[in-house]
Amino acid sequence: MKKKKERDKSFKLPLKIFWFLPGLIGFGGLITVILLVDTLPLLILALAITLLYIALWIYLTLRVFRFNKRLTNYFRRLLSGDFSTGIHDISWIDDEITLITHLATRVAEHLDTYDALRADRTALSLRALEVLFRRASRKIIMADFDKSVFKFTKPLQHAFGVEQDTFSFNVIEKQSNNERFYRQFMLAAIQEGQEKDFTATLELPIRESSLELKFKFVPIKDRSEKVRIAFLYVDKLEDDPDD
Repeated sequence: MKKKKERDKSFKLPLKIFWFLPGLIGFGGLITVILLVDTLPLLILALAITLLYIALWIYLTLRVFRFNKRLTNYFRRLLSGDFSTGIHDISWIDDEITLITHLATRVAEHLDTYDALRADRTALSLRALEVLFRRASRKIIMADFDKSVFKFTKPLQHAFGVEQDTFSFNVIEKQSNNERFYRQFMLAAIQEGQEKDFTATLELPIRESSLELKFKFVPIKDRSEKVRIAFLYVDKLEDDPDD
């Protein structure tokens, strides 16, 4: 049975409504002064005060609403992952909005520095992993779920008699003899997410090379417990597992 969609019971009352009330009152006061004041000096004084009030209100309106627009765009860029941003303000004005602008720009600069540092560390870790993987003496498949590719170590390439070391998930899935391998692989990666041993035939598209192999699936997860990289330690059925 479908649940009824809950209605938003919050009372929406934009602040713009209240913001424009002082302006309307100011214009109303100006008209009232013109109609009721009968002496010229008092009329000039009242007009000057009223016009000054309206001018200040217009300045604050432009200042606040322009800042609100810039701040909204700033947060949208941050949410989209663009940290090389800031809020540009009028250089000759120094007020509370200027302080918030400077703080927001410093936050963006710190986030950009942190993001660059994180990207450098991630790239360094991946390069180190790649070097270790290339020099591995065991038959291993590294499954990269971000790039949707399988990478083979040299010993496994030699076992299949191929020089190519990278194959896409899609290519492996399409091989007729890989149905059990790909099903067990995806089941371990998506549903189980833990170490698993299974036996299956793995066929490569090059030279129609096919081997019956034993696999040990070892996942590497991120903080959300999603498998991002997995290692499949491979042995031929007649091989010693410690080979």
